[in-house]
Amino acid sequence: MTFTIRSANLSDMPAIALLDSASFGITYTEQDIEDALLVLEPERFLLVVDDTDAAGSAVAVAGDYPFDLTVPGGKQLAVPGVTWVSVSPTHRRRGLLRSLMEHQLRKYVADEQPLAVLTASEGGIYGRFGYGAATQIRRTVIDRRFAQLRHRPAEIQVRLVEPAEARPLVAEIHDRWRRTVPGAINRTAARWDRSFLDRPGERGGMSARLHLVHPDGYVIFRIREDWVDGRAQNGCTITDYVALTRDAHAQLWQVMLGMDLVGPIESNELPLDDPLPQLLADPRQLRTVALRDGMWVRLLDVPTALAARRYEVEIEAVLGVHDPFLGDANYLLRGGPEGASCERTDRTPDVRLAVQALGAAYLGGPRLSFAAEGGQLEYSDQRLLRRLDLAFLADRVPFHGTGF
Repeated sequence: MTFTIRSANLSDMPAIALLDSASFGITYTEQDIEDALLVLEPERFLLVVDDTDAAGSAVAVAGDYPFDLTVPGGKQLAVPGVTWVSVSPTHRRRGLLRSLMEHQLRKYVADEQPLAVLTASEGGIYGRFGYGAATQIRRTVIDRRFAQLRHRPAEIQVRLVEPAEARPLVAEIHDRWRRTVPGAINRTAARWDRSFLDRPGERGGMSARLHLVHPDGYVIFRIREDWVDGRAQNGCTITDYVALTRDAHAQLWQVMLGMDLVGPIESNELPLDDPLPQLLADPRQLRTVALRDGMWVRLLDVPTALAARRYEVEIEAVLGVHDPFLGDANYLLRGGPEGASCERTDRTPDVRLAVQALGAAYLGGPRLSFAAEGGQLEYSDQRLLRRLDLAFLADRVPFHGTGF
């Protein structure tokens, strides 16, 4: 049995949707496909075709979205965000995913992409292809009935606004926010348009999205009705959340905690360093009930990627990077708070590490030394490794903030 990898086109959308349906259990209507095409460019997708099938059926797919990624120090890198990766259940365990991912990586290298990112449906897949988990997502719950702020804000500038008014306001606030957060990615006008469609079938039995907007922040949420013996304990789910200043943060949460008919407020949108616990009279009322990987990073052009970011302390080190797909190499990194340079070198490495370990540490989240515990990093100088740890950390916890 032989297979061909080719670029997709618009006529392939039904086949792409079918593969995604079989993998993720999503039923796509014609309207769903039309909505997806607001943000999806079929030409950015790769298909694996079964050459023995007279119909030329597509049996695997992988695509990407174009994003701007904020790296430590604030620089924006144009990167592909890998998405819609699926293999037909009829063609599993034949190496198609590996062939497809390797083809995609080599295409990115030919296109001079510095790195690629993705979010993973399963945690054990993409490390095999050089991706490292660089951000985290946590699920939080706060019981509004028992939570209150230590100090009420002196004024409230938060407004409940209609979607049409909210659309340009939240887009502008989000763009300011994502430029300050390592790991954050941009949202195009088309992506905002897609989000504000808010189709009833996407609400999961909850209300349409509601929008609380402050000049420097917003909360977008849904309400699920829940009445027990005449008492309301409605659930609230935050679907999008940005706060740029302390005042915006405190005012938004004062409004959220004042919704009398609401019981639990759930979210996947609070960054790990969100200051809400410090604002609460009882910090325990904010509970983290789950923690998982968020966005994964795959370095492609190591010198360009490492030179693009800033480092918390001055560092000079030779990194020996093991990359079974694109080839091993040694890189001399010189960097600090004001800038960095990186180039190939023949010098002996100070540390040797897997490319996925470098990707995980790239945005300043997990300490680089953590990779040593998993056998992905070797070193001889403990002091240098500690300094690398400090250098790679960012000034805040990385958070991508946008699902894709």
